Amino acid sequence: MKPTLAVIHVDIAAGADELARERLVENLQAHKNPCLTVLWINWIRERADLHVVCLIYDLELFDDFLVNTIRSAPGVRGTSAQLAFDGVVRSEALMDVSLLNTGWDRRAAATVQVKLQPGRDDEVYNALCRLPPHELVDVVWVVKVFHSQDADLQILLLGERTAALTGYVMSWIRTVPGVQDTSLTSVLDWRILAATEEFVSLCERFPESTETTQAGG
Repeated sequence: MKPTLAVIHVDIAAGADELARERLVENLQAHKNPCLTVLWINWIRERADLHVVCLIYDLELFDDFLVNTIRSAPGVRGTSAQLAFDGVVRSEALMDVSLLNTGWDRRAAATVQVKLQPGRDDEVYNALCRLPPHELVDVVWVVKVFHSQDADLQILLLGERTAALTGYVMSWIRTVPGVQDTSLTSVLDWRILAATEEFVSLCERFPESTETTQAGG
């Protein structure tokens, strides 16, 4: 089975923010198992919660990872996960993410949850994958999360500033016919935990089509 992309939302109890972050990062750095590669962890602006992004090679062991590595950290109040089995990752934008721990100037970032009109799923997904290039915003990925309660698609954006990301969502994503609703979560900070090779593996797992590459410039 092909590896699966997972974005794990970690709900942190009020007052336990620093302890939970430190212990969770320690747990993730200590996790050494070929069944799962941790790509990065994000600090989320709206709440003081975290997103852990992983590439899972063995789904049968995913529960063990959640219980032993994430949910065991003091201050973790709960977790939920979105799994993506299909989608597109734009390699050039993703490689920018991989450089965040090397002193590369940090750009604004946001995760966009997109609800679609049932029956128009493929049409809208293809339209979002072919969004034209923008001088201030890069689309890192468009992945399908149809089994999630919160969204049908997830889009990761990088931009020069947060206002550019918000404007891009309003002008380009929310205006696509068949998009019913969106929600945007700003990223406050990053901790990259994977090597460049794992980012290459993610690009190979969710490759860009020829049409997508042409649309993205």
